[in-house]
Amino acid sequence: MSDGTVGTRPTPVDLHLHTCASDGDDSAAVLAERCVEAGVTVAAVTDHDTLRSVPAFTAAAAGRFTVVPGCEVTTRWGEGEAHLLAYWVSGDGFAERIGRIRDSELAWWRRWVAAAQAYGVPLDWARVEREIGPDRIGYLGDYLALLLRVAGDDERFARYAGDTRRLVAELCAPGRPLHVPPPWTPTLPEAIGWVVAAGGVAVLAHPARLLPADVDPVTALGEVRAAGLAGLEVWTTWHTPAESRRLAEVCARLDLVATAGSDYHGPRVKSWARGPGLLPQAPPEPMDMVAALHARRPAWAG
Repeated sequence: MSDGTVGTRPTPVDLHLHTCASDGDDSAAVLAERCVEAGVTVAAVTDHDTLRSVPAFTAAAAGRFTVVPGCEVTTRWGEGEAHLLAYWVSGDGFAERIGRIRDSELAWWRRWVAAAQAYGVPLDWARVEREIGPDRIGYLGDYLALLLRVAGDDERFARYAGDTRRLVAELCAPGRPLHVPPPWTPTLPEAIGWVVAAGGVAVLAHPARLLPADVDPVTALGEVRAAGLAGLEVWTTWHTPAESRRLAEVCARLDLVATAGSDYHGPRVKSWARGPGLLPQAPPEPMDMVAALHARRPAWAG
């Protein structure tokens, strides 16, 4: 995440926002009002592996700002997870494909709850749905906090109060009692292909978290650039200004569009992403950025 300068430079374009359709706090209507209050004129709602919030967000915008429809696709790249921002996608085929990812993660959470039960914690799926929401994949921290509440005075969990990172490291790692093998996800190149086939534009989210400083980004991104990647999220609350400058140079070298997105999830989930359009470094020409990104749609998509 950023180095503490978050929220100092507002921008009228924010292409990475979440609602309670995935792991955000706000409804689509509340998020739209926050965008208006922040002076955002172009906004993309990008919930994880779902397009459910797009119609409600578009209706709530009511012409007060331009909505870029999208979602954030969970993928696998190398040995880790990578997130792909998909804009202007259409067609039932794409929705079905990302639905497979979402269903896989929902099944994973059910297995995790079963593992907690096997470990002696009286947590059941009905309780999860009451507190997290039915048919919803919420914020990771909410599941862990719920686990600790249900565990109550179980002395095995006493040392994890206020330290869920330690809980994950000690109980959820491979070989530990709450470990569940990761859910299925497509590879990053495969998901890029889905986006292109759906007439959309694919952008790699917060890439500095995936590209260590000692790795040549041009070489690392070659495969996904060839698969149809159109841009990199350069200006974001996940990046320091220095990282944003480095990635802007990478975009120029690879002919990729440099985009901006706060990754705002609401007032509670990510303390460093304080509101729509608030970034540690603003893009130089935000409206040109949107036009350049839209121009990368497949020719047949219009």
